[in-house]
Amino acid sequence: MLVRIIAPQQLIQIRPDIWRPADSLGWTNRPNVNTTINTGERTVHLYTDSAGLRVGAGGRQAAPTKVLVIGDSFMEALQVEYEQTFSGLLGPGLTGRLGHGVEVFDAGVDGWDPPQYLVRARQLMATDHYDLLVVAVYLGNDVIARRVDDIPPRAPQVLHHLRVPRSLRWSEMVDALLYPLNDVLKRHSQLFIFFKNRLQSLRQRAHLTADFFPVELRRSEATAPRWALTADVCAEIVAMARQHGVPTLTVLIPSPIAVDTATFSVYAKGFKIDPGTVDLGQPTRRMKEELDARHVVNLAVQQNFMTAESVGEKLYGSVDRHLTIAGNRLLEKLVEPMAAALIGTSAAPLKRSPHHGGG
Repeated sequence: MLVRIIAPQQLIQIRPDIWRPADSLGWTNRPNVNTTINTGERTVHLYTDSAGLRVGAGGRQAAPTKVLVIGDSFMEALQVEYEQTFSGLLGPGLTGRLGHGVEVFDAGVDGWDPPQYLVRARQLMATDHYDLLVVAVYLGNDVIARRVDDIPPRAPQVLHHLRVPRSLRWSEMVDALLYPLNDVLKRHSQLFIFFKNRLQSLRQRAHLTADFFPVELRRSEATAPRWALTADVCAEIVAMARQHGVPTLTVLIPSPIAVDTATFSVYAKGFKIDPGTVDLGQPTRRMKEELDARHVVNLAVQQNFMTAESVGEKLYGSVDRHLTIAGNRLLEKLVEPMAAALIGTSAAPLKRSPHHGGG
């Protein structure tokens, strides 16, 4: 009762019903969804069109210029209302800048990575024409170590069901008992959410969290093949879009650990990470180097995000670490000028380099 009155918490909804299995992609959003969802920050409305793309309550208004946005949960942005998402802000922003209507198609889906972006962009471009493709690469988990081009249909979320443990191993006890209990309590107990949020470091040390420390931040990964592999897929997306005469802008979104020093301290303590083994600028720097080598037009926003955080802007959520309303707004303001400059330009022939591995 005291928690509900003095420090009310957001209960979290587990909603596998808003996604559906899909060939090659693994899963995608269900079409014509009209519901609400709460991932831990607030309850928001969720609407999708006939193709499963997120839209606002009034649907999408037709306009002469079309922009396709593709990415993972940072573009799907289930933490805020659609009008407050990057895509929801980009349409009005570009309309005001260009002086004519701009229609934005939000193809972001939770859990996807660059190979899925390629497949989905190819599917959508085969049925409609766009004037710009924006590819959002989240540097917290989009830098792939292994490429999978054809994902069999499956559910995007794992629901844990209470069962009798098959052994006394800690991992088995967690999967059989603690995870199911967690799934129930986070949907029904504000007291549980209250203590869970305040015991983050302890839960990390006990491996009782879905949190992880991005391996991309470790200095030992500086020469790993993951950077080139991810850049190759991005270059393939650019080449595919160019075949349709569509210019592409690749946006590099940093993880909250790489932006906020307080968040980094919590994760470093919880996962027992030696700060000397970490380079917070490495993901942005290495991906930008690889993309530049392949002549992929890109925008890195880490420095802008760090500046905003340093003056008190809260760009990432406290419970759900995706972009807040302020984070989506800042990202849109940074992308908008480059997007406007690219719209209306024809996609020039792809320049080859010795490092290019795209199609």
